Amino acid sequence: MLKKLTVIILALIVFSCSKSSKALYEEASLRFDREDFKGAISLLDSVIAMDNNNADAYYTRGSSKFNIDDFEGAILDYSKAIELTKEVDPELYYYRGDAYLSVNQHKNAIKDFTMAVTTKPDYAEAFQLRADAWNSIGNADSAVLDYSRAIDLKPTLAGPYYGMANYYSNLSDYDQAIGFYSKAIELGAQADYYFNRGLVYYLEHDFKNAISDFTHTLEMDNQFLEAYVMRGNVKDEAGMGAEALLDFDEAIRLDPSYASAYYNRGITRKSQGNLPGACDDFNKALELGYMEAIAKTGDCPN
Repeated sequence: MLKKLTVIILALIVFSCSKSSKALYEEASLRFDREDFKGAISLLDSVIAMDNNNADAYYTRGSSKFNIDDFEGAILDYSKAIELTKEVDPELYYYRGDAYLSVNQHKNAIKDFTMAVTTKPDYAEAFQLRADAWNSIGNADSAVLDYSRAIDLKPTLAGPYYGMANYYSNLSDYDQAIGFYSKAIELGAQADYYFNRGLVYYLEHDFKNAISDFTHTLEMDNQFLEAYVMRGNVKDEAGMGAEALLDFDEAIRLDPSYASAYYNRGITRKSQGNLPGACDDFNKALELGYMEAIAKTGDCPN
């Protein structure tokens, strides 16, 4: 009788732990959905302590870690989830690949994205990120093939158009680049998209559109220092020196150590006849390590 009772008690304990683990996981999932990633991780630590074979818990904890930029931790958890999952899950390989990409382990990322698209041949997002990885190791031809494949599979995805635009921009095929940037902006505008299209307009001496794109960039991200400097440069070349200075001033206000802003403000000041102010800027740029400023200090007093 005592032995039978012991078995029943043990069974109840196991059932209780299992139920508790499930409840904790459900609460962790709710926290993840609310973007309380640290709270989710804390709960998932307990779930995994109770059941270290819970693939879903590792998966969700990995995604939580990814969202707080703990990419190495995410890779470990995704790897454990992959180990515990009997069938190949393309999502797991996709997310681990993204984590590898985030820590510049490009070859590992490519392997994971390849596994994802092999298992799920219509996985447009995986083709896009594999293309990004190819780009990062200098394989532009493979990148273009993957961007094109992603566009064919999912024409509403903005990222592959942006990747194609960068490819054509690097080839100085500016008409093609502008077309792809414009499509990417149409599908899902981001500050980088406007900024890079603005650079192409600038290279084509289309100052009006360049200024417009850099302005859109800053409307989306008012901390985008390069956009202030580039808009300032374009305004200076367009004969709007006073307005250009305002952009350089704002970049310096946001980051007093931003050497490029001093250098470019120095050029504008010099063109306006303010040699003392220009020399102050060139010397400050040099102090901050911007060595190109040496060539601009020839007219400055020793």
